[in-house]
Amino acid sequence: MFTYDPRGLTWDEWCARMAELFASNQLGTLPEDQWRLWADGMQGIGYFVQSAVPDQRGFDHWYDWAETLCGIMSIQPSQS
Repeated sequence: MFTYDPRGLTWDEWCARMAELFASNQLGTLPEDQWRLWADGMQGIGYFVQSAVPDQRGFDHWYDWAETLCGIMSIQPSQS
């Protein structure tokens, strides 16, 4: 699964790119002060419900959450 790396992006830039990436799920965008609500919405998308998408409650800032998300999403399952 692909996700945008948040490095060098503002919340608005990163959120818009992610919303476009997951447009079929109607994630949309929210202002930065509502990033936790947006993260909850992303975590509720079918694919992510069963994955290791981090819960926003463990993070103080959207950027830290997004970096962790990016790291998790870039891990490819091993081929057996």
